[in-house]
Amino acid sequence: MAPQLAFFFAVLAFCLALEGVTANPLGDPTKGAPESCSTQQALEMPCRCCKMDCWYSIASSATHELGHVPGQAGEEEALATLKLIRACMMSECSALCTRRRPFFTPQ
Repeated sequence: MAPQLAFFFAVLAFCLALEGVTANPLGDPTKGAPESCSTQQALEMPCRCCKMDCWYSIASSATHELGHVPGQAGEEEALATLKLIRACMMSECSALCTRRRPFFTPQ
């Protein structure tokens, strides 16, 4: 039951993150989701902008490669995309972000 529960929460987190990205908190609501932060936003919140850049670039690459939104054809696509996004955030954004708590590591 534990693997099913973990999968459920992973899919739920992916859906919530996708909803948050498409809600467009930083940009003009009439233009859809922004692809990157403005210069001012990058100066004010570099960690968030770095993570958003990872999210958009990996999700866009996966969508282009698969031909559809990751996860549409199965859970493995969604989980693989989330792992790539996490790896990007850890490698690219760790210098910009203060480490408040350890990263989640699946067992």
